[in-house]
Amino acid sequence: MKLLIVMKIIDQELINNLYIAADKSDRKRSHHLLHSSHQDKVQRLLIAMKQGSYVEPHYHELPHQWEFFQVLDGLVKVTLYSNNGTIREIFNIGDNSFIKLIELQPNEIHSVECLSEQALLLEVKEGPFDPEFAKSFIKVN
Repeated sequence: MKLLIVMKIIDQELINNLYIAADKSDRKRSHHLLHSSHQDKVQRLLIAMKQGSYVEPHYHELPHQWEFFQVLDGLVKVTLYSNNGTIREIFNIGDNSFIKLIELQPNEIHSVECLSEQALLLEVKEGPFDPEFAKSFIKVN
């Protein structure tokens, strides 16, 4: 019996299409899922962002909701907040930065903003994914 293995290839055409979709999006970002189902134990996705795209301050409340980000192209700003909504730390990830990847823990309040013309992020997180608990947004000072 022969095993059929389907390799996933991420080529420049797919990436260009993600940037085009991000350009057309109100949020200035788009994503491409690399996992098969929201039930997969490991969730993997590419996120294309255009300059000015901003993910509002939020956290993930479930104990398995850590997030791992690697910036493959471009530069993004990550802001960490204390529980009362004040800024705790700001740093850049990606091109022209010493930081290339980060892992955020559950309940770690953060926001993400694309600083370069465009940026491509690889996000890895534990599944399963439950849309009811995707993000908890907060007001910041």
